Amino acid sequence: MKQLLALLTLVLGLAFAQAPAYPENTLGVGFGIGRGLVAQGSLGLPFSPLGIDTGLDLEAIVPTSFNALEVWALFKANLLPALSVADLSLSAGLGLDLSFNTVGSLFGFHLGPVASLEIPGGAISGYLGLGFKGGFSLAYGLGGRLYLDPVALEVATSDRYPIKIALLYLW
Repeated sequence: MKQLLALLTLVLGLAFAQAPAYPENTLGVGFGIGRGLVAQGSLGLPFSPLGIDTGLDLEAIVPTSFNALEVWALFKANLLPALSVADLSLSAGLGLDLSFNTVGSLFGFHLGPVASLEIPGGAISGYLGLGFKGGFSLAYGLGGRLYLDPVALEVATSDRYPIKIALLYLW
């Protein structure tokens, strides 16, 4: 039963993806279905106020028509790094995302919780934020990564794209 639950968790995690709550150093490329090419990266920030792990995730979406650009940044603090659920590690924190879309010069920001559940060989992560982007709005992301060191496969959904598939290099 535990193996079936682990397999189901992995399959659900590959169906959706978002950056994990804990900081990672990554660099990758992908394709957002219905959106275009995606360049992304993340890094652990060198300062840790009060001993809290902090990180930054960056993403640039370029439509296949190359007529616009959307830039997104998520600053995150891993406030609860050592929780556990059924022998799996759980991290929870707080994230602030900032975005800018050159179409209409639309700026946005959202604040909300970030959480990650580590599963064997991967992680399932989610983000939910309330804020402003052309009016009061909700930002979200849900999903998982499959780690094949030093690379990871990511399949994502968020308020920015319906589905994104990306290959990441980790160091």
